[in-house]
Amino acid sequence: MITDAPAALSDVAVDAEFRLIVDRLTRRGLLAGGIAAGAGAGLALAGCSTGDNRHTPSSKRTVTTTAGTFTVPAAPERVVCIDYFTAIFLIELGLTPTGGIDYSWVDTSSMYPAYVPILKKLPNIGEITSTDYEKITALRPDLILGPTPGSQYDNSKGAMKTLTAVAPVASVDFGSTGDWRGPFEQTAKLVNRTAELAPLIASYRRTVSETKTSYADLLATTVVSVVDYSQDGNYALDLPKSTDGVVLADLGVTFGKASADNGSNNRGLSLERISDLADSDIILYRADAKKEPTNGLQDVVKLRAWKELPAVKAGHVYPIGWADVCTYRWAENAIKDFTGILDTYGDNRRGR
Repeated sequence: MITDAPAALSDVAVDAEFRLIVDRLTRRGLLAGGIAAGAGAGLALAGCSTGDNRHTPSSKRTVTTTAGTFTVPAAPERVVCIDYFTAIFLIELGLTPTGGIDYSWVDTSSMYPAYVPILKKLPNIGEITSTDYEKITALRPDLILGPTPGSQYDNSKGAMKTLTAVAPVASVDFGSTGDWRGPFEQTAKLVNRTAELAPLIASYRRTVSETKTSYADLLATTVVSVVDYSQDGNYALDLPKSTDGVVLADLGVTFGKASADNGSNNRGLSLERISDLADSDIILYRADAKKEPTNGLQDVVKLRAWKELPAVKAGHVYPIGWADVCTYRWAENAIKDFTGILDTYGDNRRGR
């Protein structure tokens, strides 16, 4: 999506290399320190209506978020996004970006399935680290979204300032963790779509509440760890404030001791400390579209120390395709998958 261990792979091809940046974004802090602003399953909305508040394309609004105060179109129609997340947010809000970074690498193991074809078709405005100003200018945007200049998510240095000569520019504060909710709310405010965001949050909250009730016993007695990637003799655990961690935390999941919240996104540990996962009843790991370990984890699962872990011996190790979850619909999809895992785990524990 993304510090103690942003995402990364050594030599796994260009798409894997990009995921490294995404993870740094998503995991290390991605999404959301700004997100943090939403401490619970959702954030308070300022609530603008989709009808009366939208005027002609030429009218302007002044919007204040944690990233600052910006003058933006009242109803932007041609939005270009130079970071990883805002384009995904816009799609969930019903506004397809006019241009975005290269998403050719995304698949159902790294993105909410419904958004994969949309992202792949977006006009490419360059890599996340090298914005192509000519391509953006040719797209005639009426608003450009990107990270706060100088922040850890500012991967294309100087781009936000340079692009002010092309169209109105507004920054999103991604904070220093993987919590994506705050940045999502900021984005909705900037494009005047908080009314579209509200039902997404409400639906997510309902799902969280229902799941906590239905799975109360298992959630109260099960310790979970999420292994994200491995590189250079280390492996990374997703923490409660990582992109997927915030969803699990909302459900009341108990994380393993090695994944204790330290205000960051990931935690990197030496492979010599695989045994730190011994307290976990369930271990989730990042997987590809075939549900096979990816991001360097292919080698981790071959280690003797891994095979000796109680969860591994008991068969309670499960692949996930939502390590980079960063929208409410995607989060609900992740919860559905996770409850399926809990069902399987519960049945096995009861000897069924």
